[in-house]
Amino acid sequence: MTLRIDLEHKTLTASVGTLVRVGSGREIGLAGGGLARLWVGTQHHQRLQDDRVAEVPGYEPEVTVSGTVTVDDWTVELSGRADGVIRDSEGAITKVEEFKTVHLGRELFANLPGERRSQYRLQLMLYALLLSDADQPASAVLTLVDVVDGREIHEEVDWDADEVEFLLRPKLRYLVELAEGRKLHRAACAEASAELPFPHPSPRPVQLPMMDAISEALEMDRHMAVAAPTGVGKTAAALHPAVQHALGNGKRVYFLTAKNMQQQMAVETAQAMQVEGGPWRSMQLRAKGRMCAHEEMVCHVDVCHYAADYQRKLGSSGLLDELLARPHLAPDEIFEAAQREQVCPFEVSLDLLPHADVVVCDYNYVFDPRIGLDALADDPTLGEALLVIDEAHNLPDRARGYYSPTLSAELAADALNQCNAGDSKLFQDLAAIVTEVLDQIEAWLDEGLPGGRDGIEPLILEPGPWLKARTDLDPLILRYVQYKRDSELWGDEDPLMGLYFSLVHFHRVLALTGDEFVHLARRTREGSELKILCLDASRFLNETLEDSGGAVAMSATLEPFEFYGEMLGMDGERTDTLSLPSPFPRENCQVLIAGQVGTTYRERPRNWDPIAKLVADMAPPGRNALVLFPSYAFLREIESRLDVPYHQVEVQRAGGRRSEQERLLQRLREGTEMGEEPVLLLAVLGGMFAEGVDYPGEMLSQVVVVSPGLPQYEPERELLKAYYQETRGNGFAYAYLVPGLRRVAQAAGRLIRSEEDRGVIVLVGRRFLQRNYAAFLPRRWYDEDVRELRSEDPAADVRGFFGEAHF
Repeated sequence: MTLRIDLEHKTLTASVGTLVRVGSGREIGLAGGGLARLWVGTQHHQRLQDDRVAEVPGYEPEVTVSGTVTVDDWTVELSGRADGVIRDSEGAITKVEEFKTVHLGRELFANLPGERRSQYRLQLMLYALLLSDADQPASAVLTLVDVVDGREIHEEVDWDADEVEFLLRPKLRYLVELAEGRKLHRAACAEASAELPFPHPSPRPVQLPMMDAISEALEMDRHMAVAAPTGVGKTAAALHPAVQHALGNGKRVYFLTAKNMQQQMAVETAQAMQVEGGPWRSMQLRAKGRMCAHEEMVCHVDVCHYAADYQRKLGSSGLLDELLARPHLAPDEIFEAAQREQVCPFEVSLDLLPHADVVVCDYNYVFDPRIGLDALADDPTLGEALLVIDEAHNLPDRARGYYSPTLSAELAADALNQCNAGDSKLFQDLAAIVTEVLDQIEAWLDEGLPGGRDGIEPLILEPGPWLKARTDLDPLILRYVQYKRDSELWGDEDPLMGLYFSLVHFHRVLALTGDEFVHLARRTREGSELKILCLDASRFLNETLEDSGGAVAMSATLEPFEFYGEMLGMDGERTDTLSLPSPFPRENCQVLIAGQVGTTYRERPRNWDPIAKLVADMAPPGRNALVLFPSYAFLREIESRLDVPYHQVEVQRAGGRRSEQERLLQRLREGTEMGEEPVLLLAVLGGMFAEGVDYPGEMLSQVVVVSPGLPQYEPERELLKAYYQETRGNGFAYAYLVPGLRRVAQAAGRLIRSEEDRGVIVLVGRRFLQRNYAAFLPRRWYDEDVRELRSEDPAADVRGFFGEAHF
């Protein structure tokens, strides 16, 4: 439950669990309330409650609690759920019990951190106060449960209403002080929003309709989907109205990207809107793995000295105030300052997050259920967030991946070998459980693929075995983490921890139900695994978008809107759409379709030579060209037949190193800047040279896309096709056409990046002229019909565009 405070009416509304943690620092790690603790705690709670119901007359588990407490002149409205109560024969509650899981071997109750002990007791006191009759106070018992062996320690907690009020008073004052500070900050931000500078000297004409549409949508509590081609300046046109609306309405902007390199432009744009001494801050949130200062990313107060005593070190260092003096919170600066003070850089980022008004980060922090915005901090909440989703065409596939976990037989075997190499009782216990996990994986693989045969087959996985494995493994992982700490065994690879987190993810997703999930057994040359395949994550994306304070999805390839809107989970009734024209002169770019050849799998062998000749004939004299193919195999066939006397042919190789990629890019630059022989670069669709790379000036004058580049046939793709055929009636489009033609549009968009750029885009293959394919090509390429782009003599048309009489 979100904590809410109303300064005007002096009312505080919160869950009991949230309120008791106010003013206390987070404990970092598995033993401090993290992933394993939460799961093991659930299991022990259930066991204890079942035992109490069976043994104690009048015992009632999971009792809803609600009521009000008066503190000074404030009304505190509380809700929660007590673990168990005992009622007398007349129904009155005489005893309230609360269970808490700890590791008693490490955390004897007398040595528990004082704040945590106080939290436990206050939570129990509040439940007892709210559930008791005024004239018959209920007794209160705190039960501590060992997460490893289930041992229990019971403590009778004395309480009265005056003591509860006394303990709540500093928390209330802390919250009021925060709320008053936020009120002043929001007032300053609202004033600044009226004069928010545009991040450039002035908006481009093509940006104005985008800015106006986004402003109107946000004001009307609607979502926005924008198809904006290269050169519009989407980042500035989206961020300016979003930040202006957020600052004026007490919200926060999250600019979400699929790749790190896209974040820098958003950061620079946000900084360009800040004025010296202005009230609002921007922040770039970096992935946890890249913010870890320890030898291995094991987040545990007993393991990592950056996590140990985190709250005390953070408070005494004054680090937050030091960083908050800056208008932009950069991850490198956060890391350096946190490392200097020996505190966890990622946790420092989370403590800074509530103080940032514009946050630039990866999709994961909002849409990945393992991370998620609400998991980061109690404040901000998702309802206060405006989501600006950059390159939104990437989100559906990324989201499907969040809900498609695997359990690898090879990883389990490696973990078992690791356990067998140990010489202690701990490793024997771990080996026994890992053996069970490996046996279960192999059993289910044999169920789906009997006889040890290779392939990919659907099956129906039962949750029971994974529930048992998770329950058994969780407490041992806590002991294993402590063993690693004591032995100082750190490393980049730990199969046992890898298996554990795979099992956690797998079990969590297995609990989800719906037609969009398929369970698979897979044996291939790459390995054997069980997989939960998410065919459609739109339901989960929709839940996040609808809970947010507003959303803007934008991309150069976001049409047709009905396709992408459905895959993104955007409510059609609540979503406005806008398609913008290219800001560059149309005459600067010529789009041709060379439909003389066929490029389907069956047609290719008899068309190798014609395609090679066509590519060679169209190569623009004295200019660089990029030719893209759907696969490396296709590329090699054309390469072996290609004869281009006036160009140097360069080739992208499978698995090429970054240094080789940089060499090819440098070679393209030299061909235009140093009078070198022009380059004809052969590469693959969807690869590094087709997406995410700019070719400024005369670095590139032609892009040739050979074949629509549909995804290759594979069993998972066919399952996707069947699902969308059944649910949307157009499975081929969703599974093949949309991703294939998106790659084509992305590749073609590399060519014209400024008003000075000129060039030719050539699509090779007759399928580009078919209406079902043409429907997914950019509409701005033609006036009425895609057949307007058909060229009977592409080489001559290319010569004509560049004003060349001959080659």
